[in-house]
Amino acid sequence: MTDQRSVDQLVAALDLNPTVPLDAIAYKFDIVLRGHRSTFFENRPEGN
Repeated sequence: MTDQRSVDQLVAALDLNPTVPLDAIAYKFDIVLRGHRSTFFENRPEGN
């Protein structure tokens, strides 16, 4: 069973503002190190 919130935190969203057509694609991601919204890390499944 997968936790959709955890999956969503691991997938970077496409960011069209800094993207340069035919040159570079930009993605936006936010890593939360501590707290109830902390990002899931595979090497620390027990949490932060």
